[in-house]
Amino acid sequence: MRSHLQGVALKLQTVKSHQAMAEAMKSTAVAMKKMNKAVDVPTIAKMMAEFERENARTELMQETMGDAIDDALEEEDTAEEEDRIVGQVLDEIGISFGEELPQASQGMAS
Repeated sequence: MRSHLQGVALKLQTVKSHQAMAEAMKSTAVAMKKMNKAVDVPTIAKMMAEFERENARTELMQETMGDAIDDALEEEDTAEEEDRIVGQVLDEIGISFGEELPQASQGMAS
């Protein structure tokens, strides 16, 4: 008899849980109906399409600016490399700017 009562108590608990779940689902369904009425899907779709276009435009701008910065930084390296090559050529043909400048006197002029 005791096990029979425990079984009935377990079934009552299960029914109570199912009832609570059904009430929760009912209130969720009511909330979803209200949201469906409040939300204008075509307008949201239009806003999303516009956002995607603007996002693509921004990404393109960022890429362009990044390329421009990379190009500017590469030019600095090019100037240093040009100076190195010019110095190498001048050394090969025997021109040295240091030898052509006269020595200045060390004393003070009066």
